[in-house]
Amino acid sequence: MNTADPTWQRPFIPERLTPLPFTAVWHELQPAEQLRYNQLHGLYYHEQIIFFEQTMIVPLLRAAHPHVADVALRASLDTFIAEENTHSQRFHTLLADLRPEWYARDWRHFVAAGAVGKAGLAAMVRHPRVFPFLIWLVQLLEERTMFASRLYLLDAALFPQAIIGVQRQHLADEAGHVQWDQALIKQFWGETPAWLRRINTHLLNGMLSQYIALPRRAALRVIDALANDLPALSVPPARLKTALRSLAHQADFRSVVFGRDAVPRTWRQASMAPDLGAFVNTWLTHEHTA
Repeated sequence: MNTADPTWQRPFIPERLTPLPFTAVWHELQPAEQLRYNQLHGLYYHEQIIFFEQTMIVPLLRAAHPHVADVALRASLDTFIAEENTHSQRFHTLLADLRPEWYARDWRHFVAAGAVGKAGLAAMVRHPRVFPFLIWLVQLLEERTMFASRLYLLDAALFPQAIIGVQRQHLADEAGHVQWDQALIKQFWGETPAWLRRINTHLLNGMLSQYIALPRRAALRVIDALANDLPALSVPPARLKTALRSLAHQADFRSVVFGRDAVPRTWRQASMAPDLGAFVNTWLTHEHTA
């Protein structure tokens, strides 16, 4: 990492997409510390996109492909898969350019799935008719990444142009992906018996809480990286981690993560879907107003 590079004088991600600014300790950090946190979380965010594309979205689409009834949709999934693979390659190239000592060989630095969790997810994505909640999760994540890309483009001058370039292309592709997600949900969720839909709703809530929506494992590793980069932090790393963990108990933080402004299509479709009331009430009932 060359901190003299002008790239490292800019933020890497819109502030709303980072959790620490929503804690009380954020303003105790110096501006340079806030900037480095933003940059590190921006690296993690792009890792996270690759993780979900390669460990969930692509294998899930491949497993769903032979079961898709609509011929045109089945053909579209081939495009969907190819574009997701291209996205992952672009994001890895971006990460390697930004911090080659971490990403020259692998896109993983902050994301580290445990063996049990990795095996469990791999098993579920092979069976989309048994675990159709994963298609809801794909749509939710893809729609939110579209929202994130729009946040980037609204303030494009703030961010390195390399980041803006990949975000612009990502947004262009994701619009089609969400339409295909909606069609997949219509078929797979509609074919699922009520008792299995209820189980899937619990799985969806648990997946969001444990691995996606709330700052846990990888988000805490960002704090470790911040302390390594800036050893004389104004706030001890332990306090920063405690502050992040406290967000799990703040119901309004969910509106920041998955407010209806971020995922309006998923909110509308889920509100009309059978057996998803608990999911809607937990994650999608509040607007983000800040």
